[in-house]
Amino acid sequence: MLSIKGTGVFRDIVIGRLIFYERQFFKVAKERIQDIQRELLRYHQAQQEAVRQVDLLHQLALREVTEENAAIFQAHNMILQDMDFNGYVLDVIQNQQVNAEYAVQQAPDTFYEMFSSIEDSYLKQRAADVRDISQRLLAILNGGVEAFEPDQPAILAADELVPSEVMQIPRKKVLAFVTRLGSENSHTAIIARDRNIPSLFGLGSQLRKEFQGHLAAVDTDTGTLYIDPDESTLERLREKKSREEEKRRGLSNLIGKPNRTIDGREIDLLASITEPLDIEQVLRSDADGLGLMRSEFLYLRRDDLPGEEEQVSSYREIIRQMDGKPAIVRTLDFGAKKMIDLSGRQPEVNPALGFRSIRICLAMPQMFQTQLRAIYRASAYGKVSILFPMVDSVEQLHQILQHVQEAKESLKEENLPYAPDVRLGVVIETPASVILSQQLAQYVDFFSIDTNDLVQYTLAVDRQNPKVNSYYNTRHPAVLKMIELVTCAAHDAGIRVAISGDMASDEALVEWFIRIGVDALCVSAASILPLRQRVRELDLSE
Repeated sequence: MLSIKGTGVFRDIVIGRLIFYERQFFKVAKERIQDIQRELLRYHQAQQEAVRQVDLLHQLALREVTEENAAIFQAHNMILQDMDFNGYVLDVIQNQQVNAEYAVQQAPDTFYEMFSSIEDSYLKQRAADVRDISQRLLAILNGGVEAFEPDQPAILAADELVPSEVMQIPRKKVLAFVTRLGSENSHTAIIARDRNIPSLFGLGSQLRKEFQGHLAAVDTDTGTLYIDPDESTLERLREKKSREEEKRRGLSNLIGKPNRTIDGREIDLLASITEPLDIEQVLRSDADGLGLMRSEFLYLRRDDLPGEEEQVSSYREIIRQMDGKPAIVRTLDFGAKKMIDLSGRQPEVNPALGFRSIRICLAMPQMFQTQLRAIYRASAYGKVSILFPMVDSVEQLHQILQHVQEAKESLKEENLPYAPDVRLGVVIETPASVILSQQLAQYVDFFSIDTNDLVQYTLAVDRQNPKVNSYYNTRHPAVLKMIELVTCAAHDAGIRVAISGDMASDEALVEWFIRIGVDALCVSAASILPLRQRVRELDLSE
């Protein structure tokens, strides 16, 4: 028996046959081309087909992963339509008079070299995506290939997997993923986690192809891959899995129980949803309410903006189902790519630092007014709050509040019903909003700290870039200090503060959150009962 250590994603234990992922590689020869225009046309057609395929992949992802993580494939399409990327390939074809396959093959290596000298480039942190896209283009230019699919459910092994490969393999055929390279914060890991696929990354050179077909066991809790496990190891793992399953079943006994520590401290556990279909799981989870209702689902899979009545209907249905529990609706929080299609603006070099979120809403006041009016009208059917993302100044907040006032006045003039006590909050997700939290707290009813973006913006680290994975640290002293400062600022002003993002579901941080006075944690519905159990096990009296 051989045991190999890596980093686990999605806690589980699986046992099965080890099958190595068979990726189609293309042996590309450099060919001299006489008809350059024909070759340019070949590439153009392949590029358009790649855009179509990635669009379909994005639609598939929206059904199985969060909207935020499905945006990985929007990034792929941004690169496919990027002037620098396409310009490079076309220049190689034309200037060197070579075949399109050869030009595409040169792109990843060339861009890797460019990355070291180009600052503030969106592509600088998307090396794996460029490789993925190049492979797709090569496949199309070579007539296309069938996606890999094992004959029976198996533990799939590979040197490295790209997000599109993880997304395309049928879930029923995958017991787990194990790779030599990669990290827990990579695009691939994010997709695997959202698809509930146990995975181990960073196993290194000990994972060898000679183990093809061997019995293997994956324990993501300890980050261990067992090759040819002996009977005692198998029995131990089966018992551990049985205990975990029994524990999960026992969580149902916590329904209706308070989120209260042994010494009497309480914290609200709120759920987040991406689309209306998620509400069923929220109701089963016994969440204290909706801490985050994303509104982006209304804007997806369409080329126009949703009207007021459509929005009212969607919000109303969700609010009604919450049956009196609070529901916080976040205003539009798209990145730039989607709004390029809706606003006609040009693509940006670095969308994370560009035209996005509340900046879009303020730049498109009619769209913003439509959404605000719809939320306020829906508030007549339940307990509703509104959350504004990426607020980074008091002046900006004043603009938002002016729009809110205009929306309320217009509804009053039209004699349309709405709740007068809708609470307003802002997302704290940038260092600027942390520093200004005392001032911002004077104008709102609550804060929601988005830890994913706060870590990213504070440490200048793209959490989805494996090259800087070691720098993405949710326990960084600066991040923890910021959360503490915001919590104090909120309570000094008499308002509540919630934590969202990955840190909110980290059971190891629950005690610390309660000790500093955090009022609520906003997590996926699946995390509600495990967190409730953790809270009820704590005794903070010492």
